[in-house]
Order: sequence, then structure tokens, then C-alpha cells
Amino acid sequence: MNIQRRNLMKAGALAAAGIAVGPRAFAQGGFPTKPVTLIVPFAPGGNTDIVARSVAVSLGKVLGQSVVVDNRAGAGGSIGASLVARAQPDGYTLLLCGAGVIVTVPEIVKTQYTRANFAPIGLVNKSSMVILARKNDARFKNFQDFATYARTAEGKVLAAHSGPGTPNQLALIQLENLLKARFTSVSYKGSAPALVDLMGGQVDVHFDQVTSSLPYIKSGQLEPLAVLGPAQDPSLPGVKTVAELGFGNLDGTTYVGVLGPAGMPKDLQDKLAASLAQAVKDPYTVQNARELGSVAISSTPQEFTRILDAEYALASQSVKDGRLKAD
Repeated sequence: MNIQRRNLMKAGALAAAGIAVGPRAFAQGGFPTKPVTLIVPFAPGGNTDIVARSVAVSLGKVLGQSVVVDNRAGAGGSIGASLVARAQPDGYTLLLCGAGVIVTVPEIVKTQYTRANFAPIGLVNKSSMVILARKNDARFKNFQDFATYARTAEGKVLAAHSGPGTPNQLALIQLENLLKARFTSVSYKGSAPALVDLMGGQVDVHFDQVTSSLPYIKSGQLEPLAVLGPAQDPSLPGVKTVAELGFGNLDGTTYVGVLGPAGMPKDLQDKLAASLAQAVKDPYTVQNARELGSVAISSTPQEFTRILDAEYALASQSVKDGRLKAD
């Protein structure tokens, strides 16, 4: 475990012990009067967990109460999400996850919730998606080479992604739509095994977040062919977007945000949104996001809702087309 991860785990332990940091901005005369639980529907140590522990520390400073990270992993994030969907809408039980847990997972497996069971509060982080090839793969010296090969060798490209319904798979589907080509989709349980197989030659390309692939790019083992998003990534200077290369617009960005249970009073939702936006600007969270290879961002509940709407539209259509389903 690297230093950053150890420090964030320690910060989470302080929060769990009830040690609040910073002034009690809202504690006097109203919410919050006790610790807030931030449920992460994935195991400790992953990228979402790292983001959550950073945000929890900064949000605790703003609220004047400890924010306790509670990992409830399993079933593609639906176990943790179900707990929040059933919680009291009093602001003390929140969910931090990617948009896919809310809108894509329920499209491909049976869950105890729908997106209507949640009140979006705000975004906290985004990470770029890239399409990766092996550094020494003579077929794909650049994205143009890849696009030509994909169009002329229909179905022969072995394209890895991190599992059904993940942003990685949705980015793959978007790129197929743009290129009017079909890959042979190879599903993995996370980025790590897919990266190993890409470097070993078992697959041709991998759709991955910069947060997972950056060490392999820096070491020269993997080549980013293009950024699958609306803008270049600061961690990958000079790597152009698919749009900049002339192939059209797509957004494979992974967005992470905070939600509460539906039925939350609007004034409480707005207070939490304002507090979260302030927390995301904390240099501590900004720096931790940068070290992870992502970007700390904020949004209004309405802006977060539009992100959910866009992902739902893509996921639901992909299910109807038979291109998105559980393994």
C-alpha cells in the first residue's frame, strides 16, 4: 500500500473514532449534530474508496462533524447502494459512487433500488478514460491505425474492459458507435487483470481509467492511443481526444458523486451540496485527486442529475440492443 493510501486510511480511522476536524459550521442549531456515514459500495483500497476517504476528511472540516467511511462491497455496488436507498433521508447516511451504480447496474441485474430512490447531491471527482495498446504493438502505432484496423477486421479486435455496466464498457460501446465497428468484448473483474493480459498479449486493447493505467503508461509498457472524453487529461500531455483526432464526440469520463436517499428535504439537500462543493475545493482533496490521476470537481445536484441522465440513456439503449448485459 503506497503512502497516499496509508495516509487516507489513517484519516478514515480518525473519522471513525469520532475525531472531527475544523469548526462546527452547521452543528449548532441544526444539521449535523452527530457523525455522518458515507457508504462506499466497494472494498477498501480501490480508487473510489481513496476518493471517499479524502472527501470525508474535507467534508468533516466543513460540517464540523466526523464523516465516517463505511465500505459495503458486493454485487457491482448494489449492496451498499441498497442500504442508502432504504435509509432515513435525514442527511446522516450518504452514498459515494460512480454514476453507473445508480443507473447502469439496475439495467443489467435485479436490484432493490432504482435511480428514483436517490437524491443527487453533487459530483466530487472525475477521471479520464483512455484506450490503451501495448507499446510494441506494430498494428496500433496511433489511434488512426487502430480505427482503420477495427473497421477492416470486424470483430477481430480483442477489447478488454473492467466488467459489465462499468464506464469502461460504456466507453467501448460509444467508440464502436463512432467507428461503426464491432470489437470482441472481453470482460474482466476490474482493471488489474485486464492490464496484465494486455501487457501479456492476450488482448489487443483495454479501455481504462487514467487512475489505474498511469503507472504502466509512465513506465513505457502501455501506449495511450486517445483520451475517450471531451478534453485532454492533464496527466497525459499531448494525448489527444477522439474528437480532436477527427472521429467525433464521446464522453467516457468516470464521474463520482455523493447521493442521499430520496425524500430528503430540499433545504437539507442544498446545504449538503454547498458543503460538498466547499469540501472538494480543499487543497487536501485537490492534491489527493491529482496524485491519483483524477480531478476533484464540484457540481450542483442538477448538474449531477444530467450526468446520470446521459449515462442512463446510453445504458438503457445498449441493453435494448443486446450489447450490455451481465456476465
